[in-house]
Amino acid sequence: VAQMGESIYFIDKHAAHERIIYDRLKAAKRADAQMLLSPVNVTLGREEYTALLPMLDALDEAGFEIEDFGGHSVLVRAVPMMLDAEDVSALLQEIAGGLASGRQDIKSDKLEWIYHSSACRAAIKAGDTSSAKEMQALAEQVLLNDHVRTCPHGRPVCFELTRRDFEKQFGRTK
Repeated sequence: VAQMGESIYFIDKHAAHERIIYDRLKAAKRADAQMLLSPVNVTLGREEYTALLPMLDALDEAGFEIEDFGGHSVLVRAVPMMLDAEDVSALLQEIAGGLASGRQDIKSDKLEWIYHSSACRAAIKAGDTSSAKEMQALAEQVLLNDHVRTCPHGRPVCFELTRRDFEKQFGRTK
């Protein structure tokens, strides 16, 4: 909950953070990557494996360093900086599954879909505890940037309750 001017804003911190991460990934020519201490071997189904291999260059651009390991497996050596390395296997399976099914949650550009999936995984979760400083920074990014109004899924990031709306609820105005 944040206040600006005579309005109160209710912000979905996951949706807002997801939009901010998504926009950062899209804006970068190549996402910053972090090398993993130990590469992660991810075994995929045949369809997922087949769909993922042609996308290795796009994944590299998104900050993933992945190589074919044979036997329907890939080896992940690096992930985008903002991702939790513990989620690598699940995220890659999700991306590969989406590519195999042809599902595109946003535009038809597969790199966009990779950014979308990565941003969703990296974003603060709704039940996560956040410090007052973190919440203030997030609220400022939302309220001062007109572009951050929906998450990449299209859901609203926040809604506004104006002073007039508030007064109307208490019967002080018509």
